[in-house]
Amino acid sequence: MRWVTRLTSGAVIFIIVGLIALVIRSKVPKSEFGTFHIFAKFRDGSRLAVGSPVVIAGVRVGVIEKLTVDGSLARVDMRLQDDLDLLVGSFATRRADSLFGDSYIEIIPAAPPGTSMRSDQQIDHVIEGGSTDAILRDVAAALPRIDNALDIVHDAVIASRTWVSGPLGDRLVRGDDWLAEGHIETPLAAADRAVVRIDEATTRAADVVASAAPGVLDRLDRFNSAIVSTQARMRDVRAGIVDTLRDTRTGLDRIDPQLEQASDLMAAVNEGRGNDFKGTLGRLVNDPKLGDTLVDVTESGRDAVASFNRFRTWLGMRVEFDVFSRQARFYASAEIRARNDKFYLIELERGPLGGLPSDQLSDVTGSAAYVRQQVTPDTVRFTAQYGKQLGRFSLRGGIKDSTVGAGVDALMFEGRLKLSADLFGAYEPTPRLKLAGALAVFRSLYVLAGVDDALNAPGYLAIRTGNTSVPKSFDQLRHGRDYFFGATLAMSDVDITTLLRIYGALLIGLR
Repeated sequence: MRWVTRLTSGAVIFIIVGLIALVIRSKVPKSEFGTFHIFAKFRDGSRLAVGSPVVIAGVRVGVIEKLTVDGSLARVDMRLQDDLDLLVGSFATRRADSLFGDSYIEIIPAAPPGTSMRSDQQIDHVIEGGSTDAILRDVAAALPRIDNALDIVHDAVIASRTWVSGPLGDRLVRGDDWLAEGHIETPLAAADRAVVRIDEATTRAADVVASAAPGVLDRLDRFNSAIVSTQARMRDVRAGIVDTLRDTRTGLDRIDPQLEQASDLMAAVNEGRGNDFKGTLGRLVNDPKLGDTLVDVTESGRDAVASFNRFRTWLGMRVEFDVFSRQARFYASAEIRARNDKFYLIELERGPLGGLPSDQLSDVTGSAAYVRQQVTPDTVRFTAQYGKQLGRFSLRGGIKDSTVGAGVDALMFEGRLKLSADLFGAYEPTPRLKLAGALAVFRSLYVLAGVDDALNAPGYLAIRTGNTSVPKSFDQLRHGRDYFFGATLAMSDVDITTLLRIYGALLIGLR
């Protein structure tokens, strides 16, 4: 009887499944559509299949009826509901429910008013939707670039790891050793001690101020008393001055008659009255020719004396010794002042720099390198500048050491200290700045010191010596910043004239 039971159970289950299928089938809408046909053309028709839905605003209104190739495009024929009213200008686009699922067509109706589309008419406006194939192709094209970028990052990580395990580790070890040697603790301890001393000094100063307050008040009282007494004395002095002026006025009143007599006497001399050789003195005073002659002679003498005073000359010799290059420079200078505020400076220099350097490049046979040569001739440099005096300062411009340059001088302490600054050409592109100070120790003797080529970093230029041995001082040339000191002997034309007179008289006396 078991098989009857099993047969009965299977029949019941079959009947129940059939009833459920009929209910579901009755609830599913009919998928039959009308005879309204339209088509669209896409550049990419992948993932589209016959029977795929055609929707408007998410509602299914048709199916894809046929897929064909029209030239280089994919033609998609669609069958839609007969009661559907599409306007010309509507859009068709391809969409997908999932990344790897089939695509469907969505129609975006045009806004009214407009002309309704007819059956078998093409939708001209198409929006190409994204496709999985295109995305995968883009991903496949991007993967090599990503792989190359990862290789670069991998190489950079390996290089960084090598640097971290090598130079960085060594530097960290050296830094730790440097810190362990006390380079930080020692300055901090010194700074702490200095702060403690400053604190103690401040405390002592506060104590001194507190203890000195009564004494300061006493000094202020004495100062006030001195001011009061000074005011009293000033009142006495004022009264004395008033009395003196009153007495002076009284004395002037007493000499008024004598002044009137002197006035009458001068009038008589001017008019030729009296017995003074028939008015000769009056005629001489009133003679215009004599007055003009005296004025001309006076002005001529004044111009001659002024011209002698304006034209002055200083001749000098100067020697400078460079500290680092250990070379000496010798100068012969002349300063000519044609006027009180204008002058001319002329100098001749002989030193290790020589004349202006020349730079030359030459190719090396069989090589991509080249040879650079700089030749410095052993010649005398000259300076010719025009200057203007402005109070304590004087400005100069013209030729300085055979290059274009300018300078400024300042006279301090009544001419005993002279500060100078010159800017002119150099080996480097940066100009050469020379700062100097000269202090008078005797009448015509000055000691000087300064820094030369202050703007350029120091260095050495190798000199090609060839096969002939030369002294060590000629195998390299120092250029750039250097310090110097020296002495100057400067004499004016008055000093030279005095020396010539004295020594000339001595020579004549010895003969």
